[in-house]
Amino acid sequence: MTKTILTVLAHPDDETFGLGGTLALYTRRGYDAYYLCATRGEAGAVDEEFMQGFKDIAALRTDELMRAAKILGLKDVFFLGYRDSGMNGSDDNKNPNAQVNYSIEETAGRVVKYIRELKPDIVITFDPIGGYKHPDHIHIQRATTLAFEKANDASFHPEAGAPFQPSALYYHVFP
Repeated sequence: MTKTILTVLAHPDDETFGLGGTLALYTRRGYDAYYLCATRGEAGAVDEEFMQGFKDIAALRTDELMRAAKILGLKDVFFLGYRDSGMNGSDDNKNPNAQVNYSIEETAGRVVKYIRELKPDIVITFDPIGGYKHPDHIHIQRATTLAFEKANDASFHPEAGAPFQPSALYYHVFP
């Protein structure tokens, strides 16, 4: 029986820095690995020369993510549909669709849907400080942790599918 990994992070590129080697190793060992990405990285900055052929930063970063996913051997990539919140104090925080403007409970409901649908053996997300205190990293970590804890609770977002409990939750940390 194939083992399944679900990685839940905030932005395109989060799957590669830090975890890329781990994901590539396990996909090459036959695991099915999926990436659930909260945003499309709209708040990033890119030199104009790299924007040729892309309508905006989100399109560029989504394209980069899909290319990375192929190299890493990911089975699929899903997006939660939030907007990148940027760093604390930035104007991006004020966008009504910014990830940090949604409750942890609401975001956990979106995450638990994928847990129940994909039935991963393990779930991976950021550590409690989001690696380097990025607000989106911290937000998705809290939501993923709550979703993991409640995945087998039928009363937690019952619209998200039948209860299922993964075996383990791991935090991606920087040394």
